[in-house]
Amino acid sequence: MLLLAALAAASCPTEPRTPVGLRQAEDRWVAALEARDGAALDCRLAPDFADNNWEGMIVSRDDMLARLPQRPPSRLQLSDMRVRIEGTTGIVRGLSTQVAPDGKVIGRVRFTDIFVWRAGRWQAIAAQETMVARA
Repeated sequence: MLLLAALAAASCPTEPRTPVGLRQAEDRWVAALEARDGAALDCRLAPDFADNNWEGMIVSRDDMLARLPQRPPSRLQLSDMRVRIEGTTGIVRGLSTQVAPDGKVIGRVRFTDIFVWRAGRWQAIAAQETMVARA
């Protein structure tokens, strides 16, 4: 099992330990959600990841990966982005607008994502969303 985890980590994309690299990590996380790409999401989320979602629920990494195939088709448009690095910790704040395939806005959340620098890449350890507007 440890060998499989090491092999999976070896195939995960890397980013520079810079604000630009941290923003790339955020964008790759969004792309994995949109594409329902479990392998990419598995790389991005740390084993101890937890999300305090917009409904006030705590969603574990395992729960997020299990729910991924049922994610409704939509795009996540990020805006008002603020990226900060403190040592090996990265913080990304912004606004995420979820848009249905027909272009209708489904909802907007303010978010804070916290990453740590591990094995040459940014891994998400925590997320927090607050609903701004729901369609």
